[in-house]
Amino acid sequence: MRQVEGARAIPREGQKTDEPTKAYIAGFLDGDGSIMFQLVPRKGYVFGYQIRASVCFYQNTFHKEGLLWLKDRLGAGYIRDRAGNVSDLTIVGCDEVARILSLVEHYVVFKKKHVVAAREILAVLKKKLSPSEFLQAAKMVDEFATLNYSKKKVNNAECVRRFMDSKGILAPVTTSPNGEMVVTVKGILTKSKASITRRPLERGWRYSLCHQ
Repeated sequence: MRQVEGARAIPREGQKTDEPTKAYIAGFLDGDGSIMFQLVPRKGYVFGYQIRASVCFYQNTFHKEGLLWLKDRLGAGYIRDRAGNVSDLTIVGCDEVARILSLVEHYVVFKKKHVVAAREILAVLKKKLSPSEFLQAAKMVDEFATLNYSKKKVNNAECVRRFMDSKGILAPVTTSPNGEMVVTVKGILTKSKASITRRPLERGWRYSLCHQ
């Protein structure tokens, strides 16, 4: 990375984006953009992780005037010059990402599934989440990563679960007849269910994940 241009812009009050501009931005996102959710480790956070949302637009550094125009139109984000003559406009934050996705949702084509799934995750993150709900949101982030064909994902829902287990904050919701405690998580994106069964060992706990 060579340079970061400007602090995050402040959206202009009452600013409206016309329909042709929304369509152009949607096409930019379809071709040279990405929507991302990341599980970021945070010291001092109750659940040990923050779910960070971002939208990025990429362009050859020699033609980054388009990114400057886009930054001005969206009223948000910062531009970075990277190695390999690539620059990007990055917009971070759930509220900002939700606002931008609402502008392009009717015009995107190739990333339609991304936008629908992202808005579903953002709706969940607007609420104050319990430990099990946060773990469910982390699983949604994992599912979203499959849309981007992500291969370098380091932090995932299993990392969140292990942190919660180490702190004793993942409360079970049912107890089986033989004393095993079971947490059931429903994946909102896939509509699938999984039961995480907690079995006592000589030291600590062991979890088994069984899809239903």
